[in-house]
Amino acid sequence: MSLSQIQGLGNDLIEIGRVKEAHSEHKQAFLDRLFTKKEQEYCFSQKDPYPRFAGRFAAKEAIAKAFGCGFGSEISWHDIEILADEKGKPEVHISGKLEEQFNHPKILVTISHCKEYASAVALWIE
Repeated sequence: MSLSQIQGLGNDLIEIGRVKEAHSEHKQAFLDRLFTKKEQEYCFSQKDPYPRFAGRFAAKEAIAKAFGCGFGSEISWHDIEILADEKGKPEVHISGKLEEQFNHPKILVTISHCKEYASAVALWIE
């Protein structure tokens, strides 16, 4: 792969505690605003869902940064879905709207988390 094939790069870092606090304060409305039902099902299937939620939040932010825009008029939180393959590797699924808007992008993403933080890096390639 040459550098000319890279269209965008994004990263994000978030405190897991912030996600947990937001869920505690805003309940299901918080989760429904940011995460699809499939994402929620996956995260709640884990022993501690909050690192998974935080990782998906960071991944969505990193993808928006790779696209060069933020969430709002161009992209909604549900336009990007982060699911896990059979081995647990995160896979990016984007809406038809984004498929058209960004000419059928291929997005690679990696998510990491430790006790306090979750991070993600996204690479948009041709």
